[in-house]
Amino acid sequence: MADTDSHPQRLISLPTLAGLVITGATALVAVWLSTGLIGEDHWPIQWLEIEGDLQRTSPSQIRAAAATAASHGFFAVSLMDVRNEVEALPWVARANVSRRWPDALHIHVTEHQAVARWNARELLSASGEAFAVSGSEDLQGMVHLHGPDSRRVEVLQAWQLKQQALRPIGVHIEHLRLDERGSWQLHLNTGLTLLLGREQGQERLERFVRVFDQLNDQGQPMISVDLRYVNGLAVRRVRQSVAQGGSNG
Repeated sequence: MADTDSHPQRLISLPTLAGLVITGATALVAVWLSTGLIGEDHWPIQWLEIEGDLQRTSPSQIRAAAATAASHGFFAVSLMDVRNEVEALPWVARANVSRRWPDALHIHVTEHQAVARWNARELLSASGEAFAVSGSEDLQGMVHLHGPDSRRVEVLQAWQLKQQALRPIGVHIEHLRLDERGSWQLHLNTGLTLLLGREQGQERLERFVRVFDQLNDQGQPMISVDLRYVNGLAVRRVRQSVAQGGSNG
Protein backbone atom coordinates (compact mmCIF):
# COMPACT_ATOMS: atom_id res chain seq x y z
CA MET A 1 0.00 0.00 0.00
CA ALA A 2 1.38 3.39 -0.99
CA ASP A 3 2.49 5.72 1.74
CA THR A 4 0.39 8.85 1.15
CA ASP A 5 2.44 10.85 3.65
CA SER A 6 5.50 10.52 1.48
CA HIS A 7 3.79 12.35 -1.44
CA PRO A 8 1.73 15.21 0.09
CA GLN A 9 -0.79 16.90 -2.23
CA ARG A 10 -0.11 20.55 -3.10
CA LEU A 11 -3.28 22.58 -2.47
CA ILE A 12 -3.90 26.26 -3.19
CA SER A 13 -5.96 28.14 -0.61
CA LEU A 14 -9.12 29.93 -1.74
CA PRO A 15 -7.78 33.43 -0.92
CA THR A 16 -4.65 32.71 -2.95
CA LEU A 17 -6.70 31.39 -5.86
CA ALA A 18 -8.98 34.45 -5.79
CA GLY A 19 -5.94 36.72 -5.79
CA LEU A 20 -4.51 34.95 -8.81
CA VAL A 21 -7.82 35.26 -10.69
CA ILE A 22 -8.08 38.98 -9.93
CA THR A 23 -4.46 39.56 -10.91
CA GLY A 24 -4.94 37.68 -14.14
CA ALA A 25 -8.14 39.52 -14.99
CA THR A 26 -6.53 42.88 -14.26
CA ALA A 27 -3.60 42.04 -16.48
CA LEU A 28 -5.95 40.92 -19.26
CA VAL A 29 -7.96 44.14 -19.08
CA ALA A 30 -4.73 46.16 -19.17
CA VAL A 31 -3.67 44.33 -22.32
CA TRP A 32 -7.06 44.88 -23.91
CA LEU A 33 -6.96 48.57 -23.07
CA SER A 34 -3.44 49.01 -24.42
CA THR A 35 -4.34 47.29 -27.66
CA GLY A 36 -7.72 48.99 -28.00
CA LEU A 37 -9.67 45.76 -27.95
CA ILE A 38 -12.27 47.16 -25.53
CA GLY A 39 -12.35 50.69 -26.90
CA GLU A 40 -15.28 52.38 -28.58
CA ASP A 41 -14.41 50.96 -32.00
CA HIS A 42 -14.81 47.37 -30.85
CA TRP A 43 -17.57 47.70 -28.24
CA PRO A 44 -19.59 50.83 -29.11
CA ILE A 45 -22.57 51.82 -27.03
CA GLN A 46 -25.66 51.54 -29.20
CA TRP A 47 -28.45 52.42 -26.76
CA LEU A 48 -29.07 54.90 -23.97
CA GLU A 49 -31.99 53.61 -21.92
CA ILE A 50 -33.75 56.42 -20.01
CA GLU A 51 -35.95 55.78 -16.97
CA GLY A 52 -37.64 58.07 -14.45
CA ASP A 53 -40.75 60.14 -13.83
CA LEU A 54 -39.87 62.96 -16.22
CA GLN A 55 -42.00 66.10 -16.13
CA ARG A 56 -39.54 68.88 -16.99
CA THR A 57 -36.76 67.03 -18.84
CA SER A 58 -37.17 65.07 -22.06
CA PRO A 59 -35.39 61.79 -22.87
CA SER A 60 -33.83 63.49 -25.91
CA GLN A 61 -32.26 66.14 -23.66
CA ILE A 62 -30.79 63.44 -21.45
CA ARG A 63 -29.42 61.49 -24.41
CA ALA A 64 -27.88 64.64 -25.85
CA ALA A 65 -26.23 65.48 -22.51
CA ALA A 66 -24.82 61.95 -22.15
CA ALA A 67 -23.78 61.44 -25.78
CA THR A 68 -20.21 62.74 -25.65
CA ALA A 69 -19.25 60.97 -22.42
CA ALA A 70 -20.95 57.77 -23.66
CA SER A 71 -18.99 57.74 -26.93
CA HIS A 72 -15.98 55.95 -25.41
CA GLY A 73 -17.38 52.45 -25.68
CA PHE A 74 -19.03 49.97 -23.35
CA PHE A 75 -15.95 49.15 -21.27
CA ALA A 76 -14.05 52.42 -21.58
CA VAL A 77 -16.92 54.78 -20.72
CA SER A 78 -16.72 56.65 -17.40
CA LEU A 79 -20.07 56.24 -15.68
CA MET A 80 -19.22 59.20 -13.44
CA ASP A 81 -18.69 61.45 -16.45
CA VAL A 82 -22.06 60.44 -17.91
CA ARG A 83 -23.74 61.06 -14.56
CA ASN A 84 -22.13 64.50 -14.19
CA GLU A 85 -23.26 65.57 -17.66
CA VAL A 86 -26.84 64.48 -17.04
CA GLU A 87 -26.96 66.07 -13.57
CA ALA A 88 -25.86 69.37 -15.11
CA LEU A 89 -29.30 69.64 -16.75
CA PRO A 90 -31.35 72.26 -14.84
CA TRP A 91 -34.22 70.07 -13.64
CA VAL A 92 -32.17 66.94 -12.89
CA ALA A 93 -31.54 66.28 -9.19
CA ARG A 94 -29.81 62.90 -9.49
CA ALA A 95 -28.79 60.44 -12.21
CA ASN A 96 -27.80 56.81 -11.67
CA VAL A 97 -25.88 55.28 -14.58
CA SER A 98 -25.10 51.59 -15.15
CA ARG A 99 -23.95 49.35 -18.01
CA ARG A 100 -26.39 46.94 -19.66
CA TRP A 101 -24.67 44.14 -21.55
CA PRO A 102 -23.76 44.12 -24.34
CA ASP A 103 -24.14 47.62 -25.78
CA ALA A 104 -26.33 49.90 -23.63
CA LEU A 105 -26.21 52.35 -20.76
CA HIS A 106 -29.14 52.60 -18.38
CA ILE A 107 -29.76 56.08 -16.95
CA HIS A 108 -32.30 56.54 -14.17
CA VAL A 109 -33.16 60.21 -13.60
CA THR A 110 -34.78 61.87 -10.61
CA GLU A 111 -36.02 65.41 -11.21
CA HIS A 112 -36.21 68.29 -8.77
CA GLN A 113 -39.73 68.86 -7.45
CA ALA A 114 -40.00 72.63 -7.07
CA VAL A 115 -42.22 73.76 -4.19
CA ALA A 116 -41.18 77.39 -3.76
CA ARG A 117 -39.20 80.30 -5.12
CA TRP A 118 -36.07 81.18 -3.19
CA ASN A 119 -34.80 84.76 -2.84
CA ALA A 120 -36.41 85.66 -6.20
CA ARG A 121 -33.49 84.03 -8.07
CA GLU A 122 -33.84 80.29 -7.65
CA LEU A 123 -36.31 77.50 -7.06
CA LEU A 124 -36.43 75.37 -3.94
CA SER A 125 -37.08 71.62 -3.96
CA ALA A 126 -39.05 69.69 -1.36
CA SER A 127 -35.75 68.60 0.22
CA GLY A 128 -34.49 72.18 0.51
CA GLU A 129 -32.13 72.17 -2.49
CA ALA A 130 -31.87 75.48 -4.33
CA PHE A 131 -31.47 75.33 -8.13
CA ALA A 132 -31.73 77.78 -11.00
CA VAL A 133 -33.76 77.22 -14.15
CA SER A 134 -33.88 79.70 -17.02
CA GLY A 135 -37.46 80.75 -17.78
CA SER A 136 -38.85 79.52 -14.47
CA GLU A 137 -40.45 82.94 -13.97
CA ASP A 138 -43.44 81.59 -15.89
CA LEU A 139 -44.18 79.01 -13.20
CA GLN A 140 -47.26 80.09 -11.28
CA GLY A 141 -48.70 79.44 -7.85
CA MET A 142 -45.53 78.97 -5.79
CA VAL A 143 -44.83 80.70 -2.51
CA HIS A 144 -41.90 83.17 -2.41
CA LEU A 145 -39.47 82.39 0.40
CA HIS A 146 -36.70 84.79 1.44
CA GLY A 147 -33.85 84.39 3.90
CA PRO A 148 -30.13 83.67 4.39
CA ASP A 149 -28.91 80.83 2.17
CA SER A 150 -27.55 78.99 5.21
CA ARG A 151 -31.08 78.78 6.68
CA ARG A 152 -33.14 77.83 3.65
CA VAL A 153 -34.18 74.43 5.05
CA GLU A 154 -35.36 76.18 8.22
CA VAL A 155 -37.32 78.70 6.15
CA LEU A 156 -38.91 75.92 4.09
CA GLN A 157 -39.98 74.03 7.20
CA ALA A 158 -41.29 77.23 8.80
CA TRP A 159 -43.45 77.91 5.75
CA GLN A 160 -44.94 74.43 5.94
CA LEU A 161 -45.75 74.76 9.66
CA LYS A 162 -47.15 78.26 9.36
CA GLN A 163 -49.27 77.40 6.34
CA GLN A 164 -50.74 74.49 8.27
CA ALA A 165 -51.53 76.82 11.19
CA LEU A 166 -53.40 79.21 8.85
CA ARG A 167 -55.52 76.50 7.24
CA PRO A 168 -58.52 76.89 9.62
CA ILE A 169 -59.09 80.48 8.45
CA GLY A 170 -58.78 79.66 4.73
CA VAL A 171 -55.81 81.87 3.78
CA HIS A 172 -52.38 81.00 2.44
CA ILE A 173 -48.92 82.53 2.49
CA GLU A 174 -47.67 84.25 -0.67
CA HIS A 175 -44.39 85.60 0.76
CA LEU A 176 -42.46 84.52 3.84
CA ARG A 177 -39.32 86.37 4.92
CA LEU A 178 -36.67 85.69 7.54
CA ASP A 179 -34.39 88.71 7.86
CA GLU A 180 -30.77 88.82 9.01
CA ARG A 181 -31.88 89.58 12.58
CA GLY A 182 -34.01 86.42 12.68
CA SER A 183 -37.36 88.19 12.48
CA TRP A 184 -40.26 86.55 10.59
CA GLN A 185 -42.75 88.32 8.33
CA LEU A 186 -45.63 86.81 6.34
CA HIS A 187 -47.64 88.28 3.48
CA LEU A 188 -50.95 86.50 2.85
CA ASN A 189 -53.00 86.14 -0.32
CA THR A 190 -55.58 88.54 1.17
CA GLY A 191 -53.01 91.34 1.15
CA LEU A 192 -52.50 91.16 4.93
CA THR A 193 -48.99 91.32 6.39
CA LEU A 194 -48.21 89.56 9.69
CA LEU A 195 -45.20 90.59 11.79
CA LEU A 196 -44.13 87.72 14.04
CA GLY A 197 -40.79 88.92 15.37
CA ARG A 198 -37.84 86.77 16.39
CA GLU A 199 -39.29 84.56 19.11
CA GLN A 200 -42.37 82.37 19.57
CA GLY A 201 -43.40 82.92 15.96
CA GLN A 202 -45.57 79.80 15.76
CA GLU A 203 -47.35 80.56 19.04
CA ARG A 204 -48.01 84.16 17.94
CA LEU A 205 -49.42 82.96 14.63
CA GLU A 206 -51.74 80.52 16.40
CA ARG A 207 -52.93 83.37 18.62
CA PHE A 208 -53.75 85.39 15.48
CA VAL A 209 -55.77 82.48 14.07
CA ARG A 210 -57.82 82.24 17.29
CA VAL A 211 -58.89 85.91 17.10
CA PHE A 212 -59.06 86.20 13.31
CA ASP A 213 -62.85 86.13 13.01
CA GLN A 214 -63.19 88.79 15.69
CA LEU A 215 -60.62 91.06 14.00
CA ASN A 216 -62.10 90.49 10.56
CA ASP A 217 -65.56 91.61 11.67
CA GLN A 218 -64.47 95.04 12.85
CA GLY A 219 -65.18 97.13 9.78
CA GLN A 220 -62.29 98.25 7.57
CA PRO A 221 -60.03 95.60 6.02
CA MET A 222 -56.76 94.88 7.79
CA ILE A 223 -53.45 95.90 6.21
CA SER A 224 -51.09 94.47 8.82
CA VAL A 225 -51.13 92.80 12.20
CA ASP A 226 -48.15 93.21 14.53
CA LEU A 227 -47.96 90.17 16.79
CA ARG A 228 -44.70 91.17 18.50
CA TYR A 229 -46.50 91.79 21.77
CA VAL A 230 -46.36 89.76 24.95
CA ASN A 231 -50.12 89.68 25.57
CA GLY A 232 -51.70 91.37 22.58
CA LEU A 233 -51.38 92.61 19.02
CA ALA A 234 -51.68 95.78 16.95
CA VAL A 235 -53.87 96.05 13.87
CA ARG A 236 -53.41 98.53 11.05
CA ARG A 237 -56.47 98.97 8.86
CA VAL A 238 -57.13 100.72 5.57
CA ARG A 239 -58.16 104.03 7.22
CA GLN A 240 -57.14 103.68 10.83
CA SER A 241 -54.75 102.01 13.27
CA VAL A 242 -56.00 100.15 16.32
CA ALA A 243 -53.76 98.95 19.17
CA GLN A 244 -55.05 96.21 21.44
CA GLY A 245 -53.24 95.59 24.72
CA GLY A 246 -49.82 94.30 25.68
CA SER A 247 -46.33 95.70 25.46
CA ASN A 248 -44.08 95.36 22.42
CA GLY A 249 -41.49 92.61 22.79
